[in-house]
Amino acid sequence: MEQFKYLDRKTIELSGIAASIAGGCRPCLDYHFKKALDVGCTIEQAKEAIELGKMIKQRPVKDIYGQAEKLIANHKK
Repeated sequence: MEQFKYLDRKTIELSGIAASIAGGCRPCLDYHFKKALDVGCTIEQAKEAIELGKMIKQRPVKDIYGQAEKLIANHKK
């Protein structure tokens, strides 16, 4: 990946795993998971990237649930 000067291949693929989870792209996840292992990432590193992606994906969900609860609470006043 010539366009990246400062990120190594492992970092790029682990980031790809997290981004795939956060973006909900199954083919992307399949690709980046395999690629990460191919470039030398450990399964433990892949697991952490997956957890990071889950955390990123859940943030807007938690925010929208909180906003919905605020709207209901404010309507009752």
